[in-house]
Amino acid sequence: MVKRGSSQLRYTLINCCLPLIRFDMTFAAYYAKKRGEGKPHRVAITHVAKKLIRVIYALEKQDIDFNAQKFR
Repeated sequence: MVKRGSSQLRYTLINCCLPLIRFDMTFAAYYAKKRGEGKPHRVAITHVAKKLIRVIYALEKQDIDFNAQKFR
């Protein structure tokens, strides 16, 4: 993650991802994949945050609800 922009937004995104990797199997699988690739915990969390941003953007742009099977 680039250290440009709002540091508070980055902090909030990272903290939003912690429950995601515990309770949402889509993001938990993505986190496990990144950890399996040898990424450290913080780096894997930032990858999950980036994926969360992409999912939110796609949902807003297409005006649809979240469907876990579609975003695997």
